[in-house]
Amino acid sequence: MPQPNATDQDFAPLRNGASIAVFKDRKVLLVQRGRPPFAGLWSLPGGKTEGQEAPREAACRELKEETGIEADVEGVVDTVKVVAEEGRSGGVTYRLTVFYGRPTGGSLKAGSDTMAAEWVHLDDIEALPLTEGTADLIWVAAHKVRMP
Repeated sequence: MPQPNATDQDFAPLRNGASIAVFKDRKVLLVQRGRPPFAGLWSLPGGKTEGQEAPREAACRELKEETGIEADVEGVVDTVKVVAEEGRSGGVTYRLTVFYGRPTGGSLKAGSDTMAAEWVHLDDIEALPLTEGTADLIWVAAHKVRMP
């Protein structure tokens, strides 16, 4: 019986990560990635989980590291898989738990692995070069969070 052709993606390592859509005044907090695999693209703040860190903890840690902002996590938007090419080492698949919430403190400042961190009005997100699937996640999160 013939076997389906396997792709590189089928054998890519799976890593856990988390991100968060933080909303304030009909704006969402976005970061412009400063390093591969998505350098130059805008996305939600987030990254890999470390050790036994829970996804919610990872999302809050990455948010603080990448933007200087702290947030109250209100819920989960979705869990998604993101495939990233990582140079000569091939691809990696990230299983990201995507949260949503509101800021509780901190000062906006781009972290060392981001080129920029900005509050972007919801009317303007489609005009940015976003990582794949980010716009859809933002819209789902925006409908879940209660806007003033």
